[in-house]
Amino acid sequence: MRIVETWDLPESSLPSRVEPLSARNRAACILLAVGAVLVAGTIVRLWGLAEKSLWFDETYSVFVARQPLVEIPRLLRNYDTHPPLYYVLLHSWITLFGSGEAAVRIPSVLASLGTVLLTFFLGRRLAGNRVGILAAGLLAVSPFQVMSAQEARMYPFLTLFTAGASYALWLALEEAAWRRWAAYAIFMALALYTHYFAALLVLAQAAYVAGFELSRENRRQWVLWVGGAAVLYLPNIPLLVPQILTARGWPDIRPPFSLAALTDLLGMLSFGGGLFGMGSYFKRGALSLEYRLPLLLPFLLLAAAGVAGLGDRRRKAYVLLYLLIPVAAVSLVSLRWNIFYERYFSFVLPPYAILLASGIVYVAQGLRSPRRVAVAAGLVAVVGAYQAAGLTALARSPSAYDWRSLARYVASRADARDFILYIPAFARIPFEYYYRGPQARASLNPREVFVSGGDVKFQAKVDAVRMAGVARDHPRMWIVATVPIGYEARKQIARVLAPYFREVDGRSFGLVYAFLWESKAWQSGRSR
Repeated sequence: MRIVETWDLPESSLPSRVEPLSARNRAACILLAVGAVLVAGTIVRLWGLAEKSLWFDETYSVFVARQPLVEIPRLLRNYDTHPPLYYVLLHSWITLFGSGEAAVRIPSVLASLGTVLLTFFLGRRLAGNRVGILAAGLLAVSPFQVMSAQEARMYPFLTLFTAGASYALWLALEEAAWRRWAAYAIFMALALYTHYFAALLVLAQAAYVAGFELSRENRRQWVLWVGGAAVLYLPNIPLLVPQILTARGWPDIRPPFSLAALTDLLGMLSFGGGLFGMGSYFKRGALSLEYRLPLLLPFLLLAAAGVAGLGDRRRKAYVLLYLLIPVAAVSLVSLRWNIFYERYFSFVLPPYAILLASGIVYVAQGLRSPRRVAVAAGLVAVVGAYQAAGLTALARSPSAYDWRSLARYVASRADARDFILYIPAFARIPFEYYYRGPQARASLNPREVFVSGGDVKFQAKVDAVRMAGVARDHPRMWIVATVPIGYEARKQIARVLAPYFREVDGRSFGLVYAFLWESKAWQSGRSR
């Protein structure tokens, strides 16, 4: 049974004496509802936007975006694994509005709000106005989407462009017109220039067109226009090839792929994660697998009802493939090469929100009024309670990587004669986003060593002559460190530094650390 709404009936099927008023009321109600959803989405995304420190990936975005435009491709080719579009957009934004914490996150907020609007359009085309509005509402307050929107990274733009491509493709398949196909090709090219995971959507679309699109002309048009997107993408090939060849470089510190990763992802899609021991944006969950199913089951059942509510097999396949193919493809690759991070999949939130919204409407539609309204309100309230708890947990959680507080700590205690050592070398980028002290600095990159049992340890190789010189020339040395540096690496580094320094203080700020060491050589030199 497909969901049928009065709002979706053609105007000619309504009594003539109520047609004008009904049409005006319907349009006004839809506009008001969508406006309310966008206002709510804007509030939750701007709330506390600059409260938490930027973490490494965000400061790296700013670091790249601050480079001259001609230098960005070279930098990405040698040190990154992402396409250039987001960095180019951020470069232009920073030129106009600066590189403050809130300023660099605003583009992500805008892209996320655009996705909310596109989700309404796609949901409405697939299952009617109520599903479209409800899906947009669920996405507007999704903690996973809000977290992504409050991050100066490319993922909200990936979600925006893939949602735009999905909407344009459905329009083109339903009502063939070259403008719709052109919009699809442009959105798809923008997505591919934003993140390589956009290719997973092409894979999902190929599966849909091959298996469920009955029109030979539509299949031919899709091949033609996806080829057009590929042509638009050709200038990025010189960047893509070296990035593929170096994508497995140090450090490979992702947690191992497992069933826990998939259930954490489902929790993040459903309520943002972070509740009851489930995984969150930065952390794999500790909750045992046997306790996860009861927690996730209501959302699975609602999504299953949503599949039934979409009606014909084409609509079902379109949404399910959009949601499942990217996750399945990355999961299969990760059995051999681990590329699975739950936070990478915020771009499949729109189809998931559509399924949940369709499920709510479908369950309520099968009941008689007024039970229909009560059940729909109850289901929305249950899902909303989960979302509210997720948003609360997100707001209350401290910064996982509090570089701002670490920089303030060092600034309040450091002397101009001190020395700063970054371990690993990339710790310099986030620290110096916040810190402008005069101290001399250097970097140390531990060498990664794999040992039996799958554990990873790190060994540090230090130039003894240079370290002795640092100890002679500076009374103290600050070590600014972050993951993957852990306890074992700290012990190894301490053994290397022991002839020259003694550790006198240390503080952690989430997953970033500052350790203060006093020089033995400098003190003895001063005493003479």
